[in-house]
Amino acid sequence: MKHLNIVLLVVLFSYQSYSQTVPEGQIKVYDSYQPAKGSSTGLKNKFSINPLGILIGDYPIYYERMFGNTFSVELAAGLTYENYVGNLTTFGFFDVDSEFKRNFKVGSTYSISPKVYLNDDNFEGSYLCVVYRHRMYNSEAIQYQGQDISGVKEYNKLNSFTFNYGYVYDLGKGFLLDYYLGIGVRTQTVSQAHAEPSNVYPYTSSYVFTTEKTKKTLPSGMWGIKIAYSF
Repeated sequence: MKHLNIVLLVVLFSYQSYSQTVPEGQIKVYDSYQPAKGSSTGLKNKFSINPLGILIGDYPIYYERMFGNTFSVELAAGLTYENYVGNLTTFGFFDVDSEFKRNFKVGSTYSISPKVYLNDDNFEGSYLCVVYRHRMYNSEAIQYQGQDISGVKEYNKLNSFTFNYGYVYDLGKGFLLDYYLGIGVRTQTVSQAHAEPSNVYPYTSSYVFTTEKTKKTLPSGMWGIKIAYSF
């Protein structure tokens, strides 16, 4: 009888422990509580890089700060260099048929982007954002028709506003994969070397080198992939 009472007490104690109320929105796992959403819950900071930026000579580092579980702001700053893709075509960049030879110089890049995560789950899932982005590409014309000239400074400035959709995958251990695409408008200002024949006798075969400035605003798209670390 004594042993039976001990068994009954153990069963009763176990039942009371098991029947404890689990708070709404949480899951009981091995006597501990876990949020019902997201392995990234509580992470508020994120650093990112865009490996595809090398194709357009754009090398920013992105920092994103989460405010709550839904809203964040991402800032980026870095350097630009030669736009390898842009130099293969005449679309919006320096004329590839130009008789000038150029040295490319370091420029600047920065952006700001407020974001809203649709899953209310910090740095995971779908998000929408507005992006303002600035890029400045610098170069110097050093030869014309194979002849050395005094350096003529050039630049290609790009300012854009886009509305983006993105999605963030949790890769584990704080690492994230972020892909995005968007559409908007871009204003491009180009200052490019220009050669004019000299009319001063007897130097009729010589040239005067100046710059020509053009500016245009066109529809623009944006897409990319970021590799990120959150903490």
